[in-house]
Amino acid sequence: LLCFFCFSEKNKTTMNVLVLVSVLALVCGGVTANTDMELTFEMKPHEKLCFYEVIKEDLEVVFDYQVVYGGKLDIDVSIMALGQVVYERVRSSGEDFNFHTKKEAEYQFCFSNKISTVSHKTVYFSLIVGEDDDDLAEEADPHAQALTQIETSIQSIHNALKRVASYQSYLRNREAFHRLTAEFMNSRVQLTSGAEALVLVFISIVQLVYIRSLFNEKPNRF
Repeated sequence: LLCFFCFSEKNKTTMNVLVLVSVLALVCGGVTANTDMELTFEMKPHEKLCFYEVIKEDLEVVFDYQVVYGGKLDIDVSIMALGQVVYERVRSSGEDFNFHTKKEAEYQFCFSNKISTVSHKTVYFSLIVGEDDDDLAEEADPHAQALTQIETSIQSIHNALKRVASYQSYLRNREAFHRLTAEFMNSRVQLTSGAEALVLVFISIVQLVYIRSLFNEKPNRF
């Protein structure tokens, strides 16, 4: 009886592990169906960069961008698809934009720095494409309704991790902005300090030459 009990407990543990692995596979399968992309890049003055993504029909798209550093923190942004303007902003510093695709098409995400003549700019953007995670329960096996609570918990954890990742991106952007500002101020302080040191050395040399010229003058004997 003791051996049978141990065997039963082992089977129960094995079944629990298999159930957990199955649920994780189901959730991961739903997650990998989405497209998640983040990118930080630099733009020269009068430069225009475009990124292309083929997006299927009836999908939710989340587009987020922010000018991290450079100039007045403004840039021109546009989204084009099928010859139509989906989104357009002029001199924008950043925004979150959500839209729903009606047809499968190649979407064009463009950033333009033509408004700047000398300013380089650092831009961050993220693109999330995919169906909502609420469809996980509908895709589950009808014979596994007992796993609904586990699926809901894992889905909640997944959504929380997505929020944490989004907040981490926001903090990275802020850190990059302040770091670049500090580096810029440091370089300007070094240049100013060097210029002041040269001016002080020049004034000291002039004073020294002038004082020596006073002592080198011959006395007037008349």
